[in-house]
Amino acid sequence: MANLFDEEQGQYLRMNALKYLEKPPEVQREDDPFITNGSLAITYILVGTVEQYKADQGLKFQPSYVHQVFRSTNEIYGYKDLKITIHVTALGLKPFIKISYSEQTEDADDLYESFNKVYEAGFLSSEEQFLQALEEEQKQEPLGDLIEEYGDFRIYKCQMATTNGFVQFKPFLQAFLLVLIDGVQYPGDENEWVYLSLYEKRQFVGLTTVYKFNIGWNKQRHRLSQMLFLPQYQRKGHGSKMLKTVYKLGLEDEKCLQITLEDPSEDFQVMRDITDSKILHEHFKDILPNKIINSIQEIGDMPKDKLFEIMKKTKLHAYQIKRAYSIYQYAFVNKKSSKLMTEFARYLLREHQKPYIRKKNILVRFEDGSSLDPKQMHLLELKEKEDRNINAEESLEEELCLFELIATKLRKDKVI
Repeated sequence: MANLFDEEQGQYLRMNALKYLEKPPEVQREDDPFITNGSLAITYILVGTVEQYKADQGLKFQPSYVHQVFRSTNEIYGYKDLKITIHVTALGLKPFIKISYSEQTEDADDLYESFNKVYEAGFLSSEEQFLQALEEEQKQEPLGDLIEEYGDFRIYKCQMATTNGFVQFKPFLQAFLLVLIDGVQYPGDENEWVYLSLYEKRQFVGLTTVYKFNIGWNKQRHRLSQMLFLPQYQRKGHGSKMLKTVYKLGLEDEKCLQITLEDPSEDFQVMRDITDSKILHEHFKDILPNKIINSIQEIGDMPKDKLFEIMKKTKLHAYQIKRAYSIYQYAFVNKKSSKLMTEFARYLLREHQKPYIRKKNILVRFEDGSSLDPKQMHLLELKEKEDRNINAEESLEEELCLFELIATKLRKDKVI
């Protein structure tokens, strides 16, 4: 394993986190004014009242991923001085699209054709219709059951079969998923999907989706699938509130056996680690390190009986519980000792590999019913083991950087 530590100073060599200043992107290309950066040309404006609209007020933001709407390059062809403004009703997310430009080429992209794909349920075609929609929403409330409330923020729970009006609302919700989540996959129409929408008073703020997998014996596994917040509400603590609400729903559901997450991003993983570490500290403080670790013998897994107890009480996956425990070990390990830090890195490396270790009695079978012979199977396992080692070591340095970030946050919050 590569040496990750400075033997002389005995300190972990942290990755360079400096970001280089770059020239800000331009709305139009210098070499061709008819090629426009779609992310910069489009502005969304959430509007709650007629007065807000007439005063040109509202929550404004620009989409992150228009390559899922237009071209893969994020560019729109054929318009000079292109400006697209999408006013959206703050409660029901109904859109009204305004498009302006000074010149257009004959082979210009068909913008309305692209927006028809985004808004399957259609969009408002006139200012009069938009103003009418705003007036109608003044008499309405967010859809679903109010399940959580903090300050001016409220979380509502919706499901396709049980929430009146949600079938009509879902297409407008999906349009936000498309421009705010890269590689988005729309949730299905099954009633196993749970939608948790966050509102600030009467304005949409964010969404979390959870799928309930039926795993037999009248039991389910809850999987948090997607979570998004409008740009102005990101990194404000709402993700942690949403995650705790997902946990609460799972704990209250007798059918729920386990709560898992689908392929979390790095930012989400950090938020999840902080949240889970605080849960561990709140309910199982007695098993956590609370003094400097100066011995190799103190580095390792938590007792299995405690692990099973925590899994039963929290319904979290064993891997995530052990990860939170490892964060506490990192926080207290003596970082002046390169020997201890190297041993801790080896421990993490072993933990990285465990989810991928294959059971010897598992055979790879093909559609015709055949399988690999023992020699082929052995060669395949050797190749997979080699790939695991390479991937694990490459990600280990980054993992330790994340642990340092999380430990710093926990210290700031006086958890450790």
